[in-house]
Formats: sequence, C-alpha cells, structure tokens
Amino acid sequence: MNKLYVRYKSFSNRMRDSLSYAWILIGSISTVLSIFGVSLGDIPILNIWSSIGLVFLAATIAFASIYFFLGQIFKDAVELTIRNTPVSICFGDIFKTSGWKIINCDTHFDSRVDDTVISKISLHGQLFLKYGNEIKTVVEDEGEKLHLHKNKNELYDFPLGTIIKYDCKKENQIYLLLAMTELNEQYEAHIDMAKFEHMLMRMWKEISRVYVSNDVVLPLLGSGITRFDDGPKGNDELLRCMLCTLNSSGVTLNAKVKVVLYNDLNKNSIGNDIQLYEYKDMFRKIN
Repeated sequence: MNKLYVRYKSFSNRMRDSLSYAWILIGSISTVLSIFGVSLGDIPILNIWSSIGLVFLAATIAFASIYFFLGQIFKDAVELTIRNTPVSICFGDIFKTSGWKIINCDTHFDSRVDDTVISKISLHGQLFLKYGNEIKTVVEDEGEKLHLHKNKNELYDFPLGTIIKYDCKKENQIYLLLAMTELNEQYEAHIDMAKFEHMLMRMWKEISRVYVSNDVVLPLLGSGITRFDDGPKGNDELLRCMLCTLNSSGVTLNAKVKVVLYNDLNKNSIGNDIQLYEYKDMFRKIN
C-alpha cells in the first residue's frame, strides 16, 4: 500500500487530479444509479468480472477525457497568487504584453549589439538596437548617481539584480533594465545558480522600489544563451526559481506580475518541461 502511495505521489498534479476527478465522477454516477435502483448486476449478460472491467473502462475514459480537458484549459496561461501578489504565467511575446517590461542585460548594460558582445536576437539586443544611445545616457546617469567606477572599457559595473528604469517616449513604454548576468573575456553571459538566486532576490526588491503599482512583465529569466557555471538549467527549474524567490523575498506587489514564456517554448507540448497546470496551486498552502 505504501508503494502505491509513493507511486501516486510521483505523478504530476494534472494526472493525480484527473484520477481523483474520474473516480469522483464514476462514484457520483454509481450513486445516482443506485438511488434509481439500477445496477450492473441487473444486466443478464454481465458477470462479476465483466462488470468490474466495464467500471474500469468507464474510469479510464473519464480519466483520459478529464486529463485532456485540464490540459486544454491551462494550455496557454495559468493564474496563481504568491503572498497576495497576483501572478500569471503565459506563452506569448513580451513586447506585445501590457505592463512595465523587464529586459535582462549584463551588469554593464553593454550597448555593443554586434552578435559578438550582445546578440541581436536577445531581448537586450532588440531593445538596444532601437534605443541604444538613449539607454546609454540613462545608464551613465545611473552609474554616476550610484558613484560606481568604470572598468577598462569605460563601462560601469552594476551589482547583479540592479534595475535601471528607462522611459521610452517613442513607445510610451517603461522598460526596467535588469543586471542579470556577467560577461567574461569572451563576452559570454554567465552566472551560477547561487548568484542567480541572489540576483532574483534583489530584483524583486528593486521592482518593489520602482514599479509604482504598474503591472510588471518578465521573460523566463536564465533561458536562451545564458550560461550557468554549475551546469545547464531546465526551463521548469528556472521558472520555479523565479516564483520561489518572489515568495521568499517578502515582497508583495499591488499589481500583477506577468511571466511571459517565449512562443517557441510551446512548439512541442509533448515532453515540454513547462507544464502550466503544475503551477496552479503551487503556493496555495503558503498563502
């Protein structure tokens, strides 16, 4: 019995809930039929084993239907609450999602978007290709205000987790530039998990400092070309780390946090490591 329970607990939340709902449905139908005096035993051609088989067949169909139904409902988005802060996780385009947008950068907020230092297809690269000169001025002002020293490349080195607010007048959009990774001598963006968690903890506090009750939109931080010194990290691990650090940071926001997953993460739903249903009740007991 204990082995069965351990096996059951190893199932995904979606599978466990589907099993529970299926047996509740079968039990409810059986109860209603009993009230009306209907029983499988009343069917002459059925013996005890065929009756049991019929019940399990009905339960299997119910389970498969509910499992599919839950997957469809939570295919594109899921809502949860973390310490009274509403959080949504969805697939989409961060630039088309309303709210103040977090753009992950390196600790220098480097403006050299040339596919050597900064990739042109990264969020950092896409934004800096449009407004690099304006952003450079904002970064310079922030570095001077914080009394930071410049490195040999005449760039300020901001602490991990620092956020610089950039007000883009042309788009009427606020961008929150995040110092997320460090660049090595080969211009590789890297970090390790301990620093990543520390960065996230500071990031949530920085967001709380600047967001002024506006919704905040984040990408899946750490995915893409970010290199982890202690080994690659899966998308599920990165997303859980983002949510858990929000929970443990002590920060409560009077606005929604929107985590927008890149569309290409959802190209193959079979075997994808981002299963949105698994996050639905993640912090219910804590809240």
